[in-house]
Amino acid sequence: MTNGARHGLGVLIGLIVTPAVAASLVYGANKLRMVLTFGYARFQSYHGKEMWIGAGMLLVAGLLLGLVSGSRLSPLASLIPGACYTIVGVIWFASPSWAVQHPGRDVLSRDMALGYTTLASLGVFFLLGVMLLVASLAPSRWKARTAAGAAPSFAGPPPAPMGPPPMPGAASPMPGAPAPLGAPAQSPSWNPPQPQFGQPPAPPASSGPPPLPSASPAPPPAQEKREPSADDDGDDGNPGEWTRMYGGNK
Repeated sequence: MTNGARHGLGVLIGLIVTPAVAASLVYGANKLRMVLTFGYARFQSYHGKEMWIGAGMLLVAGLLLGLVSGSRLSPLASLIPGACYTIVGVIWFASPSWAVQHPGRDVLSRDMALGYTTLASLGVFFLLGVMLLVASLAPSRWKARTAAGAAPSFAGPPPAPMGPPPMPGAASPMPGAPAPLGAPAQSPSWNPPQPQFGQPPAPPASSGPPPLPSASPAPPPAQEKREPSADDDGDDGNPGEWTRMYGGNK
């Protein structure tokens, strides 16, 4: 619905609600006045049909006032009855005698005129008018409403990666190692790729990691190198160092 159509509908609702609320308030107030007068005359409470009719009419008036004050309707739906009720209240404050002598007797019946005089003299219409005028001043009610569920014109930034950032110089985690806290778990690298659509499924593979390569054979133990001792001869046929020093074989 366009903004102009919404305001046009608000004008129509305001013109209907203004007399409907006034008639419900006036008729209901007169019924409750009769119940109160009967109770004072008989010194007993009255819970008959007249009381329930009066309470029902006030309930209807309250529902209509809440409807036009809501944010879903155009503010003109509450501005029109608010302006009318405020003008009536100002007339009663400015010239009560003129307001009493001209209650619209040619239009209102005796019971309705009594209810109107009761409410207007107490300032009820002025109170309702000011409330509706204030409800019409909200800027959000005058703006056109956007279509519900409209897609944004631009895409937002990509989400930040979960988990703490990697420390500088830290080694990358090994395949199959548990994911850090807050990071999404990744599938191990040894899992077979998923078959494409229309191809037969691959045979199930083992869930464990591939076997480690066999260890290389250990090298043979190195032979201990014997250190030369003083008793060993340097040459097979020559005398040793101690023999030559102390005059041994020459």
